[in-house]
Amino acid sequence: MNLEREDFNCEKPKIVIFVSPREEARVYLGKINEILRSRGWQILQIVNVGDSIDKHLLSICDFALVLGGDGTMLYASREVSKYGTPILGVNLGRMGLLTELSPDEFLLSLEKIELGKYSISEVLKIAARTPKKCYQPALNEYTLMTSKPGKVVGLQIFVNEGFLTEVLCDGLIISTPVGSTSYALSAGGPIVSEYLKAMVIVPIAPLYRGMAPLVLPSNCIVKVKVKPGWADAYVVADGQVLDKIVASEHIEFTEAEEKAKFIRVQDPLNRVRKVVNITNLSYRG
Repeated sequence: MNLEREDFNCEKPKIVIFVSPREEARVYLGKINEILRSRGWQILQIVNVGDSIDKHLLSICDFALVLGGDGTMLYASREVSKYGTPILGVNLGRMGLLTELSPDEFLLSLEKIELGKYSISEVLKIAARTPKKCYQPALNEYTLMTSKPGKVVGLQIFVNEGFLTEVLCDGLIISTPVGSTSYALSAGGPIVSEYLKAMVIVPIAPLYRGMAPLVLPSNCIVKVKVKPGWADAYVVADGQVLDKIVASEHIEFTEAEEKAKFIRVQDPLNRVRKVVNITNLSYRG
């Protein structure tokens, strides 16, 4: 969902800033801290990754400003999504596929942001659960990975309780549209616009190419069962190892009730264009 925001507000933004541990982010924070305060912005809290966060401030700020790369964006998303707080990402990492602006672009966009001339993109997350446990929603992807490097995991895949296929592989990625440009893309999946409501299912190194990537409606229930006789599987959410699924156990993936909101200052194709250009450069060497 893309929500236009062009309502003029005389009050300057109230923000919480999340900062990457990278030195570039700390230097940039020192630069913009003075600039933003001189323009009347209210910086309610500066959060380093791992810091204690004032939940009340997250609930009353206009948006969270993230200075860092994709890892910092994922961290901030986990913290703010339950409050419905939009995120504006400034890329001070390497790839920055989840971020919106470069450091220079952010400074050039200050007046536009102050006037509310931006849109808010509401994107889906994926929830996961087993019969015994519910896991945190993921913004990029859930991954089932073989628990034994060099050994394949056997998986049976069901959609809305109907058997779909089974595959022997190193793992399986269940991705959001936003996450389609991350691990799923590296494993051979498609680029999916964040404005679509979909789940992307991508096998990792399937034996004999026994399964192609799939794009399914986000309202599907995807159940994955670990087959006996093969390796167990680790459950990984946005790069964090959460649990192990052993033989004969299963895990279900659904669209999460919790959404993530991103401030978009540039045109809707900007993120896809960035990924396509990076891909083209990698092919050209």
